[in-house]
Parts: sequence; C-alpha cells; structure tokens
Amino acid sequence: MTRDWKQWLRLILAVLFTPILAAGLIAAGLAMMIAPDLVFRVMIDSTTTRPATLPEIMASLFGFGAIGGGLGVVLGWPAMILGGLPAHLWLVRKGRTGWRTYALIGAAVGTVTMLVYLLATGDLRHPLRALNVGPLLLSGPVTGVLAASLFWFIARPARGRPTP
Repeated sequence: MTRDWKQWLRLILAVLFTPILAAGLIAAGLAMMIAPDLVFRVMIDSTTTRPATLPEIMASLFGFGAIGGGLGVVLGWPAMILGGLPAHLWLVRKGRTGWRTYALIGAAVGTVTMLVYLLATGDLRHPLRALNVGPLLLSGPVTGVLAASLFWFIARPARGRPTP
C-alpha cells in the first residue's frame, strides 16, 4: 500500500514539474544561443553596454527560464496529458520502460507540440518567417527529450512494479 502511494506521488510530481523545468532550462539555453547580448551584456544607456556581472547573468537566465516555464505550463502540460501520459501507460503495459524509449517518445511529442504551436501562431505559413524559426522548431524535440528524461528519472517506471 505504501509503495503504491509513493509511485502515485512520483507520477504526479513528474507530470506537474517536468514540463515546466524542461521548458525553463531550454529557454535559458536558447537565450544564450540566440540573443547572447541580452544575457551577457548590460545596457548602460541607449548606446553604451558593458559586460554583465555574474549576478546579472544569473538574473537574466532566471528571467528567460521563467518565461520558458510559462510556456511549459501553456504547451508542456497539454502535451504531457495528451501525449506523454498515454505513452507512459502504454510503455508500462508493454514493459518498455527504458530511458531511450521515453526519450524517443518525448522527442516525437515535443516535435508535434512545437509544430502545432508554430502553425497556430502563423510562423510557418510565411516563407521568410519560416527560415527564422529553426532554433525554435528544434527546441520542441530537445525539450521533449529533456522532459521525458526528467519524467523517467522522477517516476522511475523501470524500478519495482509498474506505475499505474
């Protein structure tokens, strides 16, 4: 009885936190790649900048991570509920509870989620804008792999009895 309760708690925590954490980490990473001046430089006035100090860099990364966490709530939770949980239940039933399997399913769910988002916002409908969304489109599968890996680590479906 106690073991079942712990498995349910791990499953609930994994569903609640992994989309937010994964999207926040990917958003901070994307900020460093796409707009490094917003992270590593501080604007003094409209024409002068200086290198950012470590606390300023951390504050910028935290801000980008918070924005990514918000996207994790808006995009990640529906993707987790519509794609991740049914896939988890199916994988547990089939006995395929390895990390790689979860990572591949996470990449697929993340890709579909990002394609739906980009089609809904109109970025893929215009040819010139479609060229600029490469890093954003790639962030879907990367976030999916990270979220699925974190889910696998928290829920631990390969240990003990299968998670319900």
